[in-house]
Amino acid sequence: MSENENLLLRLRQSVSGYSPIQQKLGEFVLNDPAKVLYLTITELARESDTSEASVTRLCRALGCKGFTEFKMALALDVQRIQAPARKGDEIDEVVEESVQALRDTSQLLDREMLLAAAQALHQSRSVYIYGVAASAIIGDYLHYKLLRLGKPAQLFSDMHRASMNATTLNPDDLIVAISSSGSTRDLLHVVKLARKRGAKVLALSNTPRSPLASISDMLLVAAKPEGPLSAGALNAKVGVMLLVELLATSLITLDDRYGDISQQTASATLPLLL
Repeated sequence: MSENENLLLRLRQSVSGYSPIQQKLGEFVLNDPAKVLYLTITELARESDTSEASVTRLCRALGCKGFTEFKMALALDVQRIQAPARKGDEIDEVVEESVQALRDTSQLLDREMLLAAAQALHQSRSVYIYGVAASAIIGDYLHYKLLRLGKPAQLFSDMHRASMNATTLNPDDLIVAISSSGSTRDLLHVVKLARKRGAKVLALSNTPRSPLASISDMLLVAAKPEGPLSAGALNAKVGVMLLVELLATSLITLDDRYGDISQQTASATLPLLL
């Protein structure tokens, strides 16, 4: 996507990893983007209780050359989100949020990083998937997809066992660490152990700036960040499931053998169906 597209989406994804002052300014913009459109840089700094320098740094962090370019990108986003929305009940709301999460994940997708991640999966001797709680469910889905493609993989949702596994790895192995926040202490511990052994790390997360991101070789980001009270919500997990699907699709594109094996493994289950 263009540097100036989906500015609010990129801000929402990144704000938790900013400095306290930048977080304060970012949250101010997110809370009332329409109001910010009519503020000068001096007014925005004053009303957010920050500084003009902080505003300029935020603009550049979001890929804008300055405040004017930031406001132009913001205006496009505000126009889009103010478009009339179809009204519905709670069920329609959940469906729409999940569909939007898929769209947002598509907008956030770094295709070069996706290709690099698929190549790392393809070249690795074995794949070890680490994830706890709701992230372990995503890990199970990834494990299933890799099994269908004939790629050796193991899933660890118990970080004690993952710690033991991590100390036995080598540079030919790949870790896939799954964490929405990227700040799960137990997961960070085992990833650091794996890195000491030279294993590469691919992170799947909803947060682009996090402790996990900082120690990973590759990062794929899904929308949207979940809060502590919404952990495991579909609209937060469906984007990561899309990343898993895209990884599997990319593997088949890299090597036709994965497609052939997928057909073989599918055929193996046919006698089990009624």
